[in-house]
Order: sequence, then C-alpha cells, then structure tokens
Amino acid sequence: MKRVLFLSYYFPPRNRISSYRAAGFCRHLPGFDWDPVVICEDWPAHAPDYDEQLLSGLEGVETHRIQSYGPRGFNRFLIRNVYPWIFPHKTPYNWWKIARQKAIELCEANSFKAILATHDPLPTLSIASEISSRFGVPWVADLRDSWNMHKLSSPRKQRTIASQEKRLAGMADEVVSVSGEMSDELARILNRPVQTICNGFDAFSSSDPKKPPREIFSILYAGNVTLRRQDPMGLLQAVQKCVSEGRIPAELIQVNFLGASPDALRSLDRKKINDVPICFEPRATRRQALDRMANSTILWVLAHQGEKGVMTGKIFDYLGSGRPIISAPDDGGEINKLLNRTKAGVSLTEPNEIALKLEQWFGQWQETRFFQLNVNQNEVLKHSRERKTEELARVLDSLC
Repeated sequence: MKRVLFLSYYFPPRNRISSYRAAGFCRHLPGFDWDPVVICEDWPAHAPDYDEQLLSGLEGVETHRIQSYGPRGFNRFLIRNVYPWIFPHKTPYNWWKIARQKAIELCEANSFKAILATHDPLPTLSIASEISSRFGVPWVADLRDSWNMHKLSSPRKQRTIASQEKRLAGMADEVVSVSGEMSDELARILNRPVQTICNGFDAFSSSDPKKPPREIFSILYAGNVTLRRQDPMGLLQAVQKCVSEGRIPAELIQVNFLGASPDALRSLDRKKINDVPICFEPRATRRQALDRMANSTILWVLAHQGEKGVMTGKIFDYLGSGRPIISAPDDGGEINKLLNRTKAGVSLTEPNEIALKLEQWFGQWQETRFFQLNVNQNEVLKHSRERKTEELARVLDSLC
C-alpha cells in the first residue's frame, strides 16, 4: 500500500466542518491502496467543540497531533501580533514549527509516494512545499477555501494571505478545489489547471430517521450565520408572508437555527419578520446534528450570494439526510446546479417565489408528515465520501 503524508490543521475530534473533509478522505483512502499518515492540530477533551464520535473509523490511521501551545510574555506578543504579518505562511507559528519538524522526521523514516496539504491555514501548504523540495515527494494542494476568491477578512490581511496562497499553490504538483466554479477561477488566477473534488456526505448521515415525524413543519438551518456574507431575509420574509396571509398556520411552522447564536441575527429588521416563529438551538455533536437534519421537514442552505464557487459543505450532509432542500438566496451557480441535477430541492431568491414553494410543500406535508421529493439517487450517491475519496486517489495515483 502506498503511503501519503496528510497535512490538515483541522481534524477530529474537533467538531468543525473543516475536519470532516480530511476525516472522510482518511477513512476511505486505504480502500484505494493509499495509507494516510496525518499531521494535525491536537484538540483537548475540555474544548467546547470536542466530539469523540468523530474519531469513529479513524482508529487505524496513524495520526500525529501537534499542540498549539500558548506563548507567554513578549513571545506571545510577537507570535500573535507580529509574526502573522511577517510569516503569514507559518501562522499559527507554534504549530508550524513543531509540525514541520514532525514532517521531516516522518519523511526520514518513511517512503511517502505523495503529500496532501489541505488549506486553510497556510502552514500546511508551506510545510508540504518545503518537504516536497527536500525529499523529492510530489504534493497536492487541496484548497477548501481561497483567499484569492472569497472575502474572508480585512483588505490588508486578505491581500497578504492571498499572495502567499497563490505562491504556494503555484508550487504544488496538483491543485484541487471544492467546486467547479472555484476551480475555473483559481485556474485563471494561478495560470494552471485546477481539479475539482467536491465535499461529500458520510454514509452514516444517510440513515433513515429513527424518530417519528414531527408535528411541526420545521425549516432547519445548521451552522453559523455571517450577515456580511449571507442574507436570511428572503426566506424569513417568505415565512412571514405565509403566516400573515394565513397560508400556513403559525402554530404549525417553525424556523430552527442549529448552532447559531441569536446575536448573529440581532441586526435584522425584526418588524418585517415579526410573525415568524424562530427557535435557536445550541451547538450539537456531529451525530446529533445529522439526526436533527434527518428529522426536519425542510433543510435550508443560506447561500453566499455574489461569491463565486462557494459550495458549503453542509449541503452534502443535507443530501445525505434525504430531506427536501431549499437554497435561499439562489446562488445562481454551483448549489443551484447540484439541486437541479439531484432533484433534491430548489434554489430561490424572491420572497414571493419562496412563499409559493413553502405553501406547496406544506400541502404535501399535511398529506404525509414525512413527505419526500422524487430525488435522483444515482446523482446523490456520486457525492458520498467514498466516491470523493476515489476521485482523490486518482489524483494521487497520477503523481506516482
């Protein structure tokens, strides 16, 4: 079996969407004749998003967890306030320093056929580039997010990290991104081919619901909300319209935000959505979140309008749940295309159109509390983690 050095800052048991992609690849790579050896951030059991269940299926994966220890005194000032501007490609610096040394030790003791570095943050790409040059091992840059495409911070920080991202990705033997539009745009920016391996859903997320159907027509949004990049008003105003006009009784509908704080929506004009029943649920474990998706009536994707190629990972969890999906607003791109191909839902922006669709679905729900759409399962199965790992294995095989 060929060995691949797998660099991912985020990894289970940290319950973060950035961990899921790396974990999914590592669970399935041995089935395609690749043995991953992981270097990641250590994540303590006392942390709020520690989720031991995420380690399931990773027991046999050799994993080296690097602690990002807290600096003290003047060193703390340098690492937090100076180094990120001088060494953005080595930030977080303490993790980079120890992870780099561990990567060197592993390469001296093993014969790796490839290196995969998933970004962000940048140190994974930085270490992969150096190790590749030093030991002659080809490497793949996996860009989950791109600072060259998406507005992720202040203009100054954006420019600094985007420049380093472009430099490092340009040194990789292969570059991969998570959506077709993102790959096309990065290919233009980097002036080189970029392959697409979308995110996917885990097999355990596609199980049948264990709980009886709820007596509420529930619309679930899972994850954080960032109003500067996401606008929830279209769907919320559509629900307001349905309730205020008597299309859907207020006591039979609810909009649930799973893992988002009420403060995230505080700046919205609540007078426009005064009749919308909204419930905020605390952050849950991965397994609990998947169960909530599977037992909701409708799942809501809050698309990033105007940001090309943003393919949020949660939409694949939604696909795996088997529940109807509504993307609002319509991204006019990757999410819209995915929903059309799979027939798993719709992508709409205008509140009147959304209200009509909700009214239609509510009518179906009244007939059978757990209504389903006529989903194209063959298309859905193309997005399982196993199928996505097979695509990655082909990229790795091409380097040997």
